[in-house]
Amino acid sequence: MPEGDTLFRLAAKLRPALVGKEVLELSLPRSELGEVVRLVGRKVSAVEARGKNLLIHFDDGSALHTHLRMTGSWRLHVGSTPPPGGAAWIVATLRVVGATAVCHRAPVVRLLRPGAAAKDPRLRAIGPDLLAETFDVESARRRLRALAHEPLGVAIMDQHAVAGIGNVFKSEILFLRGLDPFRIVDGVSDAELDGVLAVAVELLAKNVRDTPRSGRAWPYAAGRTTRAGSGSGKGPVHVYGRSGRPCFVCGATIRMERQGTLRRSTYFCPDCQRVNGHPDGTADGLADGTADGTADNPGESQQGP
Repeated sequence: MPEGDTLFRLAAKLRPALVGKEVLELSLPRSELGEVVRLVGRKVSAVEARGKNLLIHFDDGSALHTHLRMTGSWRLHVGSTPPPGGAAWIVATLRVVGATAVCHRAPVVRLLRPGAAAKDPRLRAIGPDLLAETFDVESARRRLRALAHEPLGVAIMDQHAVAGIGNVFKSEILFLRGLDPFRIVDGVSDAELDGVLAVAVELLAKNVRDTPRSGRAWPYAAGRTTRAGSGSGKGPVHVYGRSGRPCFVCGATIRMERQGTLRRSTYFCPDCQRVNGHPDGTADGLADGTADGTADNPGESQQGP
């Protein structure tokens, strides 16, 4: 699943091609709505990312809401006729004057009636967006505090608490702050939570600015990184995907263990992050230091709306 910076960049890519343009077609082939004739002739008024959600607004107050989760993608085609192919996977086609945006495989596709986006319970439940012009750190801290008995590595991926952190950033942020991902939120100070949020804002903003120079997936795309001044052979990340390998800082063996009810992977340095062992005494990560054979998807799913 793409993380918050990816959705922010997607919105920025779609915005100049769609906003202000007259709608020639809106088709939702997997929905009972099918062809949405009532929006033909209207104009796209805005395109925005809210955490992991993309909203395309129309000038009648309607909004097209998509959530890409693990499988979805949006593709922008120049011209009002998209190239053929892939019809079986198309869940939305928005054709405007001069461009066509096509959504493939997104599991969440909803057309909200005029004015409904502002009141929609699913959208209102999303926590403060780390890439918003003004990030509400106090609200984010308060929402994290409500997850008092959750491990820190689970809590910061909960999109009801704070929007935009996925599996890659989760592991990298906690490493950079030297925090144990298995420590419960109730045992983390306000200063530590604020430090986590500050690094999250910094990393997501950096990866919005730094455009990848290749088509490869994050975190492997050139130009996207969580490390500053990475040396030769050290790659773009500190711990993510590096289980069984030495920590760049202290040399200890990076480990991976799974957290939460959805068993999402967390990578960490047991020395830099002062991790004394899994809270339940198990070692379902890489206790033997061997390479991780599960090869997590760089876009692995994250919690919340």
